[in-house]
Amino acid sequence: MSEIVLYGPPLAPFVEKVKRALMLKKLEHRVVEPETPEDYRRWNPETGLLPVADIDGVRVVDSVRILDVLDERYPEPPLVSADGKTAEQQRALETWASETFFFYWERYLQHLVPEDGAGRLARFGILRRLAPRGTERYADEFSQRIDDLANFLGSRPFFYADRISRADLAVHSLVRNLRDGIAPGTETTIDRHPSLTAWFDRVVQETSGNE
Repeated sequence: MSEIVLYGPPLAPFVEKVKRALMLKKLEHRVVEPETPEDYRRWNPETGLLPVADIDGVRVVDSVRILDVLDERYPEPPLVSADGKTAEQQRALETWASETFFFYWERYLQHLVPEDGAGRLARFGILRRLAPRGTERYADEFSQRIDDLANFLGSRPFFYADRISRADLAVHSLVRNLRDGIAPGTETTIDRHPSLTAWFDRVVQETSGNE
């Protein structure tokens, strides 16, 4: 097996999602972080967005497609359930989480950098123009979305199943940074759900090998 190379800033959530998938599958890999804005276009000439991965000599763009290819080429452990309905739910949650929590991640990140901080935003892969500054009005919405996650998880150890899936990787990569301090007050919002804090620990345990 040739080396897998993942291109992207490690703190960017979609890069982390792919990295944790690689760790879950115990695949040898290395992460190459962009050093200049030009790296984004050089690695992904079509859109300039990261992550991008070289898998067995094939360049793959977009975290969803990268996970698809990893499952096709290295099927164990699988990133979706063998049950078709459950797999559909897991993929749907991956999409929902990506659309929902990246919205908050962008705005909280913007809130933390100065007005002239475009270069710093670029290092996180935030290359498009963002909405007006200010995060307070999103607090209640964010809290409701965390409540949604707790309801989706229910009493299961992972979303919709007893085994970790790409849904867990997507949610974890997006919400972890918010929980760890990118978003003021969100740790309290998340940690009021013991099921979610225990779930965070399980995801880390499942993906803690093969750095």
